[in-house]
Amino acid sequence: MRLIVPALCLAIALPVAAARKTPRAVTADTAHPVIAHPDVTTTLPQAPAQQQPAVKTPPPPPPAVPPRRFGRFDLDMPFAQLKAMPDLKACADALNAPSGRADCPLPRDADKLSRAQIAWEETKNGPETIALRLEFDPQLAPALTDLEWQLQRGWGPPTLEQLRRERDVKLFTLQWEDGEHRATLEAAGALAQPSRAVAVVLERKQLPLSGEFVALHPRPFPGFRVRWIRKIEWEGQLHALLWGTSLTPAQEAMGESSPAWATQRNYVGLWKLEPATATRPRRWKPLWERVTGGDDEDEPQRVLYVDTRDVTGDGSPDVEVELSCETCGPTADELIVKTVRAGKLVDLLSKRDLYRARVELLSAQIRIREPEGEDDQGATVSTYSYDRGKGAFVLAREEHAPAPER
Repeated sequence: MRLIVPALCLAIALPVAAARKTPRAVTADTAHPVIAHPDVTTTLPQAPAQQQPAVKTPPPPPPAVPPRRFGRFDLDMPFAQLKAMPDLKACADALNAPSGRADCPLPRDADKLSRAQIAWEETKNGPETIALRLEFDPQLAPALTDLEWQLQRGWGPPTLEQLRRERDVKLFTLQWEDGEHRATLEAAGALAQPSRAVAVVLERKQLPLSGEFVALHPRPFPGFRVRWIRKIEWEGQLHALLWGTSLTPAQEAMGESSPAWATQRNYVGLWKLEPATATRPRRWKPLWERVTGGDDEDEPQRVLYVDTRDVTGDGSPDVEVELSCETCGPTADELIVKTVRAGKLVDLLSKRDLYRARVELLSAQIRIREPEGEDDQGATVSTYSYDRGKGAFVLAREEHAPAPER
């Protein structure tokens, strides 16, 4: 009995101790298993697969360095500073034009470039570079893999990688871009050999029209690019003179060596902003348009030059358009001069078949010099003067000019 009584006391004490509450200090660092209770879980209804929102792939981050600079050249460099570069002194005369293109040889430098092809356009703030095509010296051109690695360090991964084959040659195109610039690396090589860099192209992207021109949407042909647009006021009403092309800035820089140069299309149009009425908002209406190029044109033309100036001397701007033929080069074969009076378009002068003519606009005069013969055997110089009574230019004088001495 003495042994049985302590044993019973111990058996009674053990359940009581187990039922006591465990202090917080003991349970704070003790991990407990999570027990699932299937009977209290709620299953949410699944939406049909076609109603689930599509997961959008986030756009690639912008490059750390804008793709506008390579070596000593910067696309955003002021044009006056660009044409003053000592390396471009061979193109000094060509770079003096308000708009155009130039193909300049470069002295050898660490960047291994041999030529710079430049395209620029006239803006309200002066000339602006729209494209730089920098060609490598074929003997010194770096390998594609080496140059690509260097460019990715500054511009990030390319947004476009393209490979095409022409016979036994492989051609690579890599592109980087941001909101305003596009950079392209061109490389080539034989099929069984490493590819080498051909050129780096820096070009300015087409920006959307702003201000009053937001509602102006000319679409004369695919790939249309606005070369420039100007605001003109006639009798208190707003007009827009628009000059466009099918060529990209890079193709403009290449000039006649671009495969697209011969098939380019050009556009010039004069639009009027009509005020809003009770039934419609204000809108742009074309007063006159001219499209050149295309398969339907018997005699291929391109818009050579467009400008606004007061030719008649009445204080109102006039529109001058020079068109060039396929074999005329930097000369005109058609001249159009227009203005607006009383809300209507007026033809001041329209001359066709000016084969390889040079046009000079003076105060109330237009002088046209047409070469005679194919070997520069002289020229016919026609002077047109503005007749206020007729409201147009009329022929005032025509004379023969001898050929320049050789």
